[in-house]
Amino acid sequence: MEDSRNALQAILAMISLEKILAVFIICAVAWLFLVFAQFSLAKLTLKLPKHRLLLNRLYPFIRLFTWGGVIMYAIIGILNPHENLVLAVIGSISIVIGLATQEPAKNLIAGFIIMLNPPYRVGDMVTLAGHYGEVIKLEWSVTWLRTFDDNTVMVPNAEALKTAVSNSNSGALDEMVVINFCLPIHIDHQTAIALAKEATQCSPYTFLNKPIKVMISSDFRFGEHLLLLTIKAYVMDVRLERKFSSDINIRVLNAFKQARLYGE
Repeated sequence: MEDSRNALQAILAMISLEKILAVFIICAVAWLFLVFAQFSLAKLTLKLPKHRLLLNRLYPFIRLFTWGGVIMYAIIGILNPHENLVLAVIGSISIVIGLATQEPAKNLIAGFIIMLNPPYRVGDMVTLAGHYGEVIKLEWSVTWLRTFDDNTVMVPNAEALKTAVSNSNSGALDEMVVINFCLPIHIDHQTAIALAKEATQCSPYTFLNKPIKVMISSDFRFGEHLLLLTIKAYVMDVRLERKFSSDINIRVLNAFKQARLYGE
């Protein structure tokens, strides 16, 4: 009881109006700096679209080191508590946090691991916890995804480390897109391959610095044999994936119809 009273008196003696005001000012300056950093990165992203993914990945690290520095400076530089008091408070807080916030603590630790050894980064297209979308924000405890239906999904970071993560572009701006077509078995497959490749090359969304592959396989569906034509091509920006897929479908189907590939 006496030790608790002494610790409480030490804490009260350490706190003053000037120190509280100084901590508030430091936090306000840090917040304004982060707002400015986020605004500046957004402007740079518009001017340098090729470096969008790199610029988006900088903000989580800037925020991490900024608030880490604020906390360290507030404790050591402003409050400057006695060593025994620090150890006592850390021990008490650790017990409380360990008992009351096991899941949040797991998410925080998982978020730190993800930032140091990332299976995905901001801007990547990933399948996470059954949801496919772009990583738009990576926080200490959660990862935010935006799906193609314009839904925002929050996934706890601990969940990301427990399950398999499928990453479509792994830090690159371009991404492979696979498009399948089912064709009658009697058509000229060589002509179909040539038309599909030419139509894909003509799409404004195709990243031509990487190869376009068109492959043929066979399958038995609905009581008949079919040809499966698969196009593997790269879109120039991961955000254009659905537009690219739709554009390729339209171009390839139009090419097949104009060539009367299916017959009269």
